[in-house]
Amino acid sequence: MKVLFVTLGTERVAASRYRVYQYLPYLESQGIRCKVVSIVSDFATGLAIRSPEFGGLKRFLYYVYVFFERFFRFWIVFSLAGRFDIVFLQRATFPFGLAGVLPFANKKIIFDIDDAIFLPDSSNNDFVTKFKGLIKGRELTDVLRISKCVIVENDYIKDHVSKYCGKVYKIPGPIDTDRYFVKTKGHKGAEEDVVIGWIGSPATTSYLHLLDNVFKMILSRFSNIKIVLIGAGNYSFPDKSVVKMPWSYETEVAQLQKFDIGIMPMPDDQWTRGKLGCKMLQYMAVGVPSVVSYTPTNAELIKSDDNGFLVKSDAEWIDVLTRLIKDEGLRLAIGGAGRAAVEKSCSVKINAPKMIELLKSL
Repeated sequence: MKVLFVTLGTERVAASRYRVYQYLPYLESQGIRCKVVSIVSDFATGLAIRSPEFGGLKRFLYYVYVFFERFFRFWIVFSLAGRFDIVFLQRATFPFGLAGVLPFANKKIIFDIDDAIFLPDSSNNDFVTKFKGLIKGRELTDVLRISKCVIVENDYIKDHVSKYCGKVYKIPGPIDTDRYFVKTKGHKGAEEDVVIGWIGSPATTSYLHLLDNVFKMILSRFSNIKIVLIGAGNYSFPDKSVVKMPWSYETEVAQLQKFDIGIMPMPDDQWTRGKLGCKMLQYMAVGVPSVVSYTPTNAELIKSDDNGFLVKSDAEWIDVLTRLIKDEGLRLAIGGAGRAAVEKSCSVKINAPKMIELLKSL
């Protein structure tokens, strides 16, 4: 069997890395030959990573550039599609109604979606982003209608795409639990810093402002706290205990393993309900207790006071963080339960056989 994977971006894009590239060794070990083509170039991928930091005009020009680049790269996909048994579209949509042309090259199409791309991103809800969301919603509908089946990450997206495609499969994550592993830590003395950590990108940096008051209160209450923000964009907090560090693929696991508590603030809205946060899965995979904002999607995995914590207000954030800061045993217990949860339902090892079975069914 030969599968053409058409990805949202290159391996530099987290969604493509998690939803496609992680699977490739498992697929190839089962005799499935794979080829990956990104719907945008590496240059455009780099712009995409930085796009949330762009002002209105720059963001508009970026979207125009990517819009037309996807038009030209579609024809590369079209020319290749007939040589493969299956075309797997990882959140890849096409402008100008071109999705309707793809079945002339190959009718066996799978679409994978892990974000509510039928909505504008609420973290950048200006006119340009709203307009982009409108176009993307139409492109998504076109692709869903030509797909033999759709893979989703959560129930919220499943409810939407089921209107357009009759076969929808839920495969959360995945996360490589071999790469993201638990590193044994020694007992932390009273004089040592408890590290509260966040990892992300400019796209979600704005959500950190939801914790401005929480950071202020926690730092005033405890003297042994260090807040480490990896990959944060323009966010800043006026305290030397809040440290920003650059993200890199090579160092992210080691950085995560230094966290004592992982945080994932986000609003509960239509856009965020389409996300099963990658950072939450990363914390859990390395055995770090996760404190995350409540959304129905996060609640599909997190069970409060069991394998993590779901919080809804500043008071709850402060209460849970205070408990974890004071109680090393609680941190270890919740972190271990979180690791077990991702191993059970979100690991590549668990989900790769599901993916292989689905590919063979077509």
